[in-house]
Amino acid sequence: MIHKQVVNHRQIAWMVGSVLLTGMLISFFRSVTEIAKMDAWFSQVLPVGYAMLVAYVLAEMTRAYPGKNMFEIIFIVFGKWAGGVVNFVLLLYFWIILTLEIKGATKFFHATLLPQTPVEITLLVLVLMIMYYGKTSLEVAARVNEMYFPVFFLLAMAMYVMLSNEYSIERLEPILNTSLTRIFISNFMTVGIYGDILLFGAFLHASTQSRLFFAALKHGILIVGFVATILLSILLGVMGYTIASRLNFPLFILIQQIHFTDFLDRVEIVLFSIWFPAFAIKVIVTYLAFLVGLGSFGGQANYTVFNFPAGWFIIAASLFAFRCIPDLDEFLSYSLPPIVLILQIPLLLVLYIKSRMSRKESEQACIQEGTKLYRFYRYCVWLGRIAMTASVLTIIIGSLLLNKSKMGGIITAICYVVFFFLALLASYAEMQALNHGKQKLSRKKKPGSFRQ
Repeated sequence: MIHKQVVNHRQIAWMVGSVLLTGMLISFFRSVTEIAKMDAWFSQVLPVGYAMLVAYVLAEMTRAYPGKNMFEIIFIVFGKWAGGVVNFVLLLYFWIILTLEIKGATKFFHATLLPQTPVEITLLVLVLMIMYYGKTSLEVAARVNEMYFPVFFLLAMAMYVMLSNEYSIERLEPILNTSLTRIFISNFMTVGIYGDILLFGAFLHASTQSRLFFAALKHGILIVGFVATILLSILLGVMGYTIASRLNFPLFILIQQIHFTDFLDRVEIVLFSIWFPAFAIKVIVTYLAFLVGLGSFGGQANYTVFNFPAGWFIIAASLFAFRCIPDLDEFLSYSLPPIVLILQIPLLLVLYIKSRMSRKESEQACIQEGTKLYRFYRYCVWLGRIAMTASVLTIIIGSLLLNKSKMGGIITAICYVVFFFLALLASYAEMQALNHGKQKLSRKKKPGSFRQ
């Protein structure tokens, strides 16, 4: 079961979008707007960079240990006993993510859509659903996600048009008037969300090409960063930071402000029907990563044997965790980021060094050097790097030099969004170039010699 999973680059990018974005939309925006105020929409650039670094290390691990997942690599690097301790800590971390998302979702359902339904019933139904997917593999979740995430992405980007009659840019002004310290803290808070990218380390065996795997992860991360930036700017432009920072579910209240006609004023139900399947994919991917970690201890290639006991353990743990939404928000905003950094940075540093040392042969390139496609690929890589660096510099320069000028703040904000969008386009072009080169090389091989 564990070695038969094959997921393509597009599925990986869209799953990253579901894993990192959908859980962020429940209540996390409240804490960010409370700290950074009207400049909360600048809170995505540094965590995007951090998630890219994690993705790069995961790609290096794929290159050094092909066919192995992160838990197996940890046993190889650290040994049986020390590796067992490290994997146990990782399982605790995945358990925290699962508990956060499941309890947050059930609290959200109870407060907004199902007030008469006991929280325990909603939690039980949600866990039974992920237990059903726990009998399958990542491929199934990836195919389901392909049906919902593109629609969810398009609806999120269309929010500005749907709320154009309620939007006022004056609620964002003065732009970059918040101190750099508060903007940095808001970026630090968001690291806890983007740290979930480590979940894909449990599925490294599903990738057969490290460069394409990294490009797909990077594209998915930039999708999340750009969409979250746009949604935060819409939230602040419609409600202002004062109201947004006092609501438990600010984005849900924002969607309730959409009114097309007198006959179509419950648009939140339609959008919820698209958001929930994409959110369910996040929980399913986390649960599958948890099962893969459990299977690594018993040497079980078929991790589904742990599905039933693990599911009931998650139910029991979630019932007693985070009694109310403010407790969950405080943990997600202030406790999870240091946990992520303390756990991930030393671990990834060791794994990166060992992966670089263990590379005996260079991986076969997706694109032949010297070709037009290779030059285009390198151009996209450098364009993405320059655009992300320019986004960070735009915030710093705008905050230090132009925060007293209204027009300067507007120009700075436009440059920031343009650079972020350029980085997103460059990542997509990079991913497509690598995939096109891989397909061209595969066609040159003899029939039956290509392993997908």
